[in-house]
Amino acid sequence: MTYDDPLASIAEEVPRFSDENAISIVREQYGLDVSVRSLVSERDQNFQLQAADGRQFVLKIASRAEPHEVTDFQIQALMHIARFVADHGTPISAPEVLQTLDGRSQIMLAAPGGQHVARVVTYVDGEPIGDRLPTATLCRNMGVYLAHLGRALRDFEHPGCGQQLLWDMQQALGLRELLVHIPADSVRRNVERALDDFEEHALPVFQTARRQVIHSDFNPDNVLVDPDQSDVVVGVIDFGDMLEAPLIVDIAIGAAYLQPRDGNPLALAAESLAGYHSITPLEQYETDIFFELVKARLCASIVL
Repeated sequence: MTYDDPLASIAEEVPRFSDENAISIVREQYGLDVSVRSLVSERDQNFQLQAADGRQFVLKIASRAEPHEVTDFQIQALMHIARFVADHGTPISAPEVLQTLDGRSQIMLAAPGGQHVARVVTYVDGEPIGDRLPTATLCRNMGVYLAHLGRALRDFEHPGCGQQLLWDMQQALGLRELLVHIPADSVRRNVERALDDFEEHALPVFQTARRQVIHSDFNPDNVLVDPDQSDVVVGVIDFGDMLEAPLIVDIAIGAAYLQPRDGNPLALAAESLAGYHSITPLEQYETDIFFELVKARLCASIVL
């Protein structure tokens, strides 16, 4: 898949459906009477739904800039994960796709300027890690959880898995074009050096690294923990950045957010790596480039 402008989906205005629109859509297409609450999103529009019987869902309306095969890729991946969990008893929880009254997994919504693909998924209970400082135990559990998710996606294939995003580590060198927007000279020089290290040491390995569909955004806002047992991971959400990439990229993305307040800056990242390795053993070349990948993700966060 190729695109003229990888920033297009970010620059595109998000869908602007009202609460009343959302309520009507869900009633007509899914037969549910709900109350709604808007949720924050980067590219699409999301509504949290509360049904009269207490069940909760999320209505996700994709940006019109998102190719339909990418949206279908995300939907089919969630359905694949649900089947894998049911067949293997895998200890993970992700949103499940709800079928419409006539058995569809997605619907088309007309709006000024084009059509939007929408779907309803189950609401995953749990509390986002957010800005709290995770413990070593939680970081190790996060690695274990991500490894189980990786196993669930290992055999999943779809034509939409090649979506192009600047968040995609494989496109990291494209960040150089945006460095002019970093106002601090010292920060800009650090990002330049980190991208140079990535190009020299990590990018050449990508050509032969083992690959598969990955979550690609295992950040603290997308990882849910038990409110009563904050070291226990109970769910993962937001599959909007999912794509096919080297497997080690998924681990590095999650680890980039695990920064202790003092001491060894890689201590928590190492716990996550060890947790992942306990479920899915890593190759030497993967751990060799891990640090460069962590830095590249931090570069993306700074620039974008």
